[in-house]
Amino acid sequence: MKTSLFLALSAVWMPLAAQAIVNGRFATDPFLRGVVRINDDCTGALIGNKCVLTAHHCLAKNRLGEVMIPDYKNSVVGESTKMVKIVSSTAPEYSNERCYDMEIAVLAEPHNNGYNLTETSVQGQSVAVAGWGFIGDYTIPKALQFLQYTSKARVVPSEGIIVPVPDGASGIAFRDSGGPLFTCSGDKCFVSGVANGRAEGSSLLNTQHRWCDVRSNWAWIEATVKASCL
Repeated sequence: MKTSLFLALSAVWMPLAAQAIVNGRFATDPFLRGVVRINDDCTGALIGNKCVLTAHHCLAKNRLGEVMIPDYKNSVVGESTKMVKIVSSTAPEYSNERCYDMEIAVLAEPHNNGYNLTETSVQGQSVAVAGWGFIGDYTIPKALQFLQYTSKARVVPSEGIIVPVPDGASGIAFRDSGGPLFTCSGDKCFVSGVANGRAEGSSLLNTQHRWCDVRSNWAWIEATVKASCL
């Protein structure tokens, strides 16, 4: 694991009052332009040639909607006017043995910019997150946010990927749901989880963030991508 690669993905600090990812940075690497905004409510990651991986609760009320495909301009991944309709979506079956809050949405147009996913365990690994959460005054940000967590990830099979937050605040916030958790190996980064919120039992004195684990939903993801996303 090379943490320097994470740092290279986001090189500009933002003022505290304007952060969507709490204590995050501007996303300054074009690699992150595959992190999209969904219906102004959630975040997602492009996969395959025409799909988005996000959280099931992001599309549970509105099964369709649209996705904003960001631009990479002036060295920052930012908002664009390119909106692509969602034509269908599917979620894995319920399970009390794994985190299943995932959804794969099929887009009306191909994007050909999908991330690689990994079924490798992230136990003890360095992880990072990107998202389009809200700014301090609850407006939607114009630029994508990115943060490398200071704590290592741990995997709890029934809950997913858990990351402790020592300061009780840094990381995902409202509207970051469905966003990707990245792990890097050498010079390559992969999506290993989908943002779900705070872990069960989390408190101000013991804050932990949770992602549904790509690894534990691998069979469903692989079959869905093959059937709908290529």
